[in-house]
Amino acid sequence: MVLYVIVILSSLVSAWSVYNSFLAILGIRWNPKEYKNPSGVSFSLIIPAKNEEKVLGRLLDRLENQEYDRSKYEIIVVEDGSTDKTLEVCNSYKLMYDNISCIHLESARVINGKSRALNYALRIAKGEIIGIFDADTVPRLDTLAYASAKFEDPKVAGVQGRLVPINVRESAIARFASLEELFYEYSISGRARLGFFVPLEGTCSFIRKSVLESLGGWNESSLTEDLDLSLKIISSGYKIIYSPSIVAWREVPVSLRMLIKQRLRWYRGHFEVTLKVEKVKFDWRVIDAILIVATPVFMVLNLVNYSLVLLYPSEIYIVVVSLVSFASLLSLLLGIMISRKHMIEEFYPILSFIYMNLVVILNLIAISLELLRMPKKWIKTERTGNIMVRIHDS
Repeated sequence: MVLYVIVILSSLVSAWSVYNSFLAILGIRWNPKEYKNPSGVSFSLIIPAKNEEKVLGRLLDRLENQEYDRSKYEIIVVEDGSTDKTLEVCNSYKLMYDNISCIHLESARVINGKSRALNYALRIAKGEIIGIFDADTVPRLDTLAYASAKFEDPKVAGVQGRLVPINVRESAIARFASLEELFYEYSISGRARLGFFVPLEGTCSFIRKSVLESLGGWNESSLTEDLDLSLKIISSGYKIIYSPSIVAWREVPVSLRMLIKQRLRWYRGHFEVTLKVEKVKFDWRVIDAILIVATPVFMVLNLVNYSLVLLYPSEIYIVVVSLVSFASLLSLLLGIMISRKHMIEEFYPILSFIYMNLVVILNLIAISLELLRMPKKWIKTERTGNIMVRIHDS
């Protein structure tokens, strides 16, 4: 009986891995022709910021120089209990530009301070479309023009842009983190190409204000407010699309300590999210969403592969090991494709098999924390701000 369970679970995990690798290969090769509208819908661009003095100015420069009608967008910076000069940086830009608002919030005891800041800004936002940018994001200058064109379709409630690590080569940890995030990013692109589930990713995301208000804004008790909101949007019959032409760069953790803190929040947030909807059309998009939500579970089930030796030397052992090997080979080939595209040394995809053991352990810890109902805390990712960009860098 135990051997059958091992076979089933190992085969399931391998199939899940192959499925995501296939989607990522489709995504990395997807480059559709998209068009811009430099003066369409109005935007309220919200930046939740806490201790972001190193990177906030970099983002504001990019947003103020967008190739878009300046009269049709406002920028709302919500500074939440910073202990550095974040608010001073914002106020210095406010003196130069009349479309920037700087809001200071006192620290409060909420699980997700980012959601709290976003909900506050939502109440005063004037734009038809809400854009969300983390302070470390560096959007391309045509971001709003491409996003505006997408909302000409009244069925579209949300748009997600492509996120690319900006500091890939800052450290060895940054390289591993970049490979992990890019694998996920291209799998989302592949999902979009096939019309599957597209989650919002928390930055360079755009949502109709009317839809946000109807859904009650962001969940202040969730560690992954973006995924939680995405599930609510599609469960309500709306559509989220992905645009490879909307490109933004963002920082990845550069130290092991930063990485562990961020990933534990992400993985636990994924595990806690559940699809609580009534009368939803149960189609492939919803099934695909469940596969994303269940990522921590699938990652932990990788531990089953270490038990395959118990099947030796039966015929089923060869079959299952072949499936596991195929899944691993596909992941390796995809890693090499990603490393070449993003200037990561090609031996890192090979070493990433060691890194994935860390990912499995962190997912196991995250699931344990949730099952044991340990106190939740939204821990902000630290930024270095070491990568500088010129205003007109593409």
